[in-house]
Amino acid sequence: MRFALQDRLIGKSGYKDIFEEAGQLGYDGVEITHHGAPLTQEAADDIIVASERSGVAASAVCGGYRHWIGDFNRDQRLEAVAGIAQSMEQIKRIGAQGLIAPAAFGIISRGVPLSRDAAGDQEALLDSLSRIAEKAEQIGVYLLLEPLNRYEDHMINRVEQAVSLIERTGSSRIKVMADFFHMNIEEADLTATIEQHYNHIGYFHLADSARKEPGTGHTDFRQPFAKLQELRYDGFLSLECGLSGERSTSLAGALHYLKVSAQV
Repeated sequence: MRFALQDRLIGKSGYKDIFEEAGQLGYDGVEITHHGAPLTQEAADDIIVASERSGVAASAVCGGYRHWIGDFNRDQRLEAVAGIAQSMEQIKRIGAQGLIAPAAFGIISRGVPLSRDAAGDQEALLDSLSRIAEKAEQIGVYLLLEPLNRYEDHMINRVEQAVSLIERTGSSRIKVMADFFHMNIEEADLTATIEQHYNHIGYFHLADSARKEPGTGHTDFRQPFAKLQELRYDGFLSLECGLSGERSTSLAGALHYLKVSAQV
């Protein structure tokens, strides 16, 4: 199994230092966080050099656009789509699996009146995903669609909801980004969800029950990992979480815990 971590967890600003430390800690990949704007050619150049020197892969890009693909404002929604298309050009260059995007994050909750009904949500998301799929297929990278828990998004909360939308696009270049923290809230059984929707899952985020690093809560990693090994998953599983203590100690401890959990 290949384990990655988000670049922000290293606590350093330069990609050279981030990738070097990730390799020293024993991680196989670094997930790039790039919020609020498309990934630039300059940033991609720096990532490529850092990856080549360290031998650590760039696993995926989280962000790389403004606004949301499920935005209520059509112009802002299409700006997100355009930003994703621009970032995908650079994602191809750095050799990452794809770009991670939820429908939205925190733009509204179910507790206030919605400006668009559920059918409108689906229509907007399908339009965005279809536009992105065309670019993804042209370039040869993935959009990794992330379901968020009900407290962070009202549109896509469960893996099956993301799968339903993906199937409607008819594109093999859109996959689910399955997050253990969100699944632990929304899915009845993580392992069963992985097995049922495995063909549509392309990437994983890892966090324990309290959204700290794996090994600090009560989430069961052993059974899902056993299922992934049985299914011969060869993608990345990336830490996207807070840390319970000093950075390097927490990250080293998390990786040890994950590797032990994978020895089932």
